[in-house]
Amino acid sequence: MTVGLFCYNLITGILFLFGFPFLILYNLAQGKYSDRLVERLGRYPQHLRPDETLPNWRPLWIHAVSVGEVKAAAALTQRIKEQLPEIPILLSTTTPTGRETAEKLLGNEIPVIYYPLDFHPCVKRALRFFRPRAIIVLETELWPNFLYQANKLGSRLILVNGRISDRSFRRYSKIRWLFRPLLEAFRLLLVRGEDDARFFRALGARPDDVRILGNIKYDGLVNQAQESLKIRFGAKLNISASGPVIVAGSTRGGEEEILLSVYKGLRVQFRELILIVAPRHINRCPEIETLLQRQGIGYDLYSRINQAGQKRTEAVILVDRIGDLFALYSLATLVFCGASLVPKGGQNILEPAAWGKPVFYGPHMEDFTEARLFLEKAGAGIPVADEIELTDRMHYFLENPEEAISRGEAGREALKSQVGLTGKAAEIIAEVIKKGKRP
Repeated sequence: MTVGLFCYNLITGILFLFGFPFLILYNLAQGKYSDRLVERLGRYPQHLRPDETLPNWRPLWIHAVSVGEVKAAAALTQRIKEQLPEIPILLSTTTPTGRETAEKLLGNEIPVIYYPLDFHPCVKRALRFFRPRAIIVLETELWPNFLYQANKLGSRLILVNGRISDRSFRRYSKIRWLFRPLLEAFRLLLVRGEDDARFFRALGARPDDVRILGNIKYDGLVNQAQESLKIRFGAKLNISASGPVIVAGSTRGGEEEILLSVYKGLRVQFRELILIVAPRHINRCPEIETLLQRQGIGYDLYSRINQAGQKRTEAVILVDRIGDLFALYSLATLVFCGASLVPKGGQNILEPAAWGKPVFYGPHMEDFTEARLFLEKAGAGIPVADEIELTDRMHYFLENPEEAISRGEAGREALKSQVGLTGKAAEIIAEVIKKGKRP
């Protein structure tokens, strides 16, 4: 154990000792993990224990966090199964939403579990239970205890879709002493772009183990954008294909007030304009309802429209449930992606682009620089500095719908050019697994 890991364990041990009772109380109050909280402690149902009598009993463990990563991980899982059909696979997530998405996409094909807390006893218990032959983590899920113990037990460490933003690199550089031995243990790091490769190498990854592949989240998005989804959600919300619609996705505090001001300004000329607001965290919906009421703006809650017999009666829809944002983007004329007018690093702008929609965002896109440059090069990404520019640019495209359509389609076509990356990643991973050594 390195000095860095010892210090990390000391800090996390103290945090766990004092924080776990609050986690229990929070779970009881929110029902967040329900009866699955024990999985976060590294305790799993006995029927999930690998059968050691089988020749290829040691599984591949794939870990993803957010819904977008889980979708990418599910597609990767399918491709790996094609390459290595004899090896079992399990997928872990951190949040209930991620787990629900994984179970929806994968059904009963593979076990879906919660990732253990990165506390030494929890991690050790989980890894000894499954004894994975390889750990495949997406993006920057670099939990020191888990990776150290997995490497110690002989699991091959593989990173897929690796990314590090400028902001994260500056932060990680301060604790390079912790990351260097972990990154050196990886057999393979498949990263998105040149900057990511440079950052991972600078933090300690072996140069020859870092490969630039591209973003597997690009792959498959276009195929997920099915016309049947658009028809179903349009009928559900009573939104016609011809009417102008703005969908504001993953908004954060401070942005809804700006968007409502923009919306009111645009509606002076575009009387039929519909606004769909989907906050990043639905527990903020009461706060947004208060804002709507204070401004005298009528609205419908999305959950009520979904109930049998309920019809949309207002031009503003507040999305108060998780999981439908991708489909809702299909209804848009224009899309705004949140966490970008406020300094939160931005959100995924590729999902609306997959539907062929022009995407607006503010100046704070640090966590999605690659996606921003990708869409701007295609002409489908439209950066704005503030409320005034957002109003002006949206006004222009509402007055020129043909240009909005052509810009959106250009983004969709650019995404089509990325199809196949997931399969390529699976082939490289299979090569590492089969050879049991660095490629």
